[in-house]
Parts: sequence; structure tokens; C-alpha cells
Amino acid sequence: MTWYARLWLIGLIWSVTACASNPPPPTIETVPVSSPTPSATATFTRSPVPSPAVAATSLPTLPPVTATQPLATPTPRPIVSSPTPSIKVSPTSTPLTCPPWPTPTAIDTPAAVQHFERGLMFWLQARNEIWALLNSPTEKQFYWRTLPNLWVEGTPEIPANGLTPPVKRYVPVRGFGQAWFAGGGLASQPLRDDLGWAIDEEAGFSTTLTYYPQGFYTPDCTWEPKSGIYELKDNHGQVFQFVGAGGIAKLMNNDQ
Repeated sequence: MTWYARLWLIGLIWSVTACASNPPPPTIETVPVSSPTPSATATFTRSPVPSPAVAATSLPTLPPVTATQPLATPTPRPIVSSPTPSIKVSPTSTPLTCPPWPTPTAIDTPAAVQHFERGLMFWLQARNEIWALLNSPTEKQFYWRTLPNLWVEGTPEIPANGLTPPVKRYVPVRGFGQAWFAGGGLASQPLRDDLGWAIDEEAGFSTTLTYYPQGFYTPDCTWEPKSGIYELKDNHGQVFQFVGAGGIAKLMNNDQ
């Protein structure tokens, strides 16, 4: 055998051996699986429960009740009337009607006025009084004092005191002079200490003194008076108001 034949034979043997050592992969057969048939759904039906039978029982018949003694008729209680009120108010009565408020009163009177360094004085013939107005810290407001007119006809017009006033100053005379010396000012001092010297001579004039009542009615229509308000005009037409019995006086504006 030639070397070429030997070589071919060796190759053939090697190929057969290789094929025998590597067998071909197995073939997987696919088997179809059928879906299971669903089972029938069970249906439950509730049977009605029979009500228990109740045997009818007849009730015994009670014998009629016979009243052996009739009940006594109750005696009605006497009606006690309410006490009679001490004050009877008729449904048609009207509340008390108080009288109208007191109206202002006006008196025409002769008067006189004199001005001082720290105030002024009025004389009112209708009341026979001296009204002294002393300056206060408030502008156009005065402390008001009422004094009786002590001067009478036949007595000296100027008190004998020997006082000599400064230039362009005056000593008050008659009723003003008596009040100026007699006192009755603040802290029981003489009016001359509060008013100072007169800066003009007294001047007479006619005026109207108007009184405005002040007060209130009580529930039973009793009038309770309080200090009223006086008003007058001086010889220059200025309006003065006087509040209370010897309290405060005020110089009002012409438009008030």
C-alpha cells in the first residue's frame, strides 16, 4: 500500500471516530395540551323556614265586677281669692301727665354798674342786691357773689375811711361803697382786696333780668327746683349769665 493510500485511510478512520463521539441532538416532540373543561357552578337555593306553629289558647272569661259600695263624690275645694291690691289701676287709665316745665320770667328793673381793676359790680333795684363779679383764671368768666344793698337814703355816699385813690382810680360810693368795704369776697376778705380800685364811676341804666328755672319732675310729678340761670344786659349791650346762687358768672358773646 502506498503512503498516499495509507494517509487516506487514516483520515477516514478519524472522521468516523469523531462522528461517533458527537451524536446528533434529540428531537423534542410538542404534544398539544387541551384546556380543562370547567365544572358546572353549584347553585344554592334557600328554603323558607316555616314559622313555628303557635297553638291558640283561649283566655278565661273573668266574672263581672260588682261595686258593693259606690265611691263618694269629692267635695270641691273652695276658691281662695287673691288679696285686693291697695292701688287699683284701671286698664283705661292714662299715666300721670306732669305740668309743663316752668317758663322763664323777666323783670324790667333800674340798675347800675361799675368796673374795677379785677372785676365789676351790678346793682339791681328789683332785688335790692349788689352782685359782685370777681375775675377768675378763665377768660370772660367770674366768681359771682351776691350781697345785700346796705346803703339807704340819708347816709353818706362815701364811707369815712380816709382812703385816697391813685390817679384815674375811684372809691366806690353808696351801695357799691358799702359792699366794697364790708367784705364778702374770697376767703372772707373785703371786696376791695379782690376787686381793687374802681376804674370808672358807676353808671345807671335800665335792664331786663331774665330767670330760667332749672330742675326736674319726680315720678309723681313733684317739681324739684335747682339753681336756675339769670341773664341780663349791661349798659353796653353785653350779655351776662349767672349760674347758681352765688356761683359762676360768664360774659356771653353777642351771638350766643
